[in-house]
Amino acid sequence: MLHVTIGLVLLIFSFSGCAWINQHRLADSRTEGRIENNIYTSPRQSFRIRIPWLSTNATLRDERPAPNTMLVTMKDDLCREFVVSEQPGFLGTQSLQSWVDTHIVQDLKRLGFEVRSKTLTTRNGTAISLRYRAPAAAPCSRTAEVDGKKVVTKLDGDVGWYVYHRDGLFYRLIYVVGIGPGAPDVWYVNREPVDDVLAHFAEGFEIMGTQDD
Repeated sequence: MLHVTIGLVLLIFSFSGCAWINQHRLADSRTEGRIENNIYTSPRQSFRIRIPWLSTNATLRDERPAPNTMLVTMKDDLCREFVVSEQPGFLGTQSLQSWVDTHIVQDLKRLGFEVRSKTLTTRNGTAISLRYRAPAAAPCSRTAEVDGKKVVTKLDGDVGWYVYHRDGLFYRLIYVVGIGPGAPDVWYVNREPVDDVLAHFAEGFEIMGTQDD
């Protein structure tokens, strides 16, 4: 299971310091994949994702943490993180729901998270949706003054996953947003509800099949 410390979000107006993160700026993120017309395509052309609206100071990174594994992360200064991962693995005789329950949900529950799970039918086939809240798991922190000293604490995170499987590969879409006191709150960006934001993000995701590097 990929460690998470951490669909499409619509930015209606471009003001108050927020702007569309354009193709040239994303290209400066030194990705291995190709970015064209606000679509990220993985190096092997095995999947692509429409890049969501991101505020200023946003970053897009891709990396290969293990052989045949791809991890794409997008963050912005609204305490949001969008993740796409591709990782080899086989279901064997298990259903996707059973595999997710065994290899992901049980681990999350051991960490004390109350996980809600359901099966969805998507443009990429069956997906398992997960939702939970995780203390101090947001992609941002807040600074408060306590007894005259500045104390930095991580915000709690509201987390949603979609898990897919095709041709010996698992794909995960993950959306994490910081919640609670100190979290950014702007009327022109839909940071929540997590289920809606993740579903919109997933509409721009396409599994294309594998090709050799």
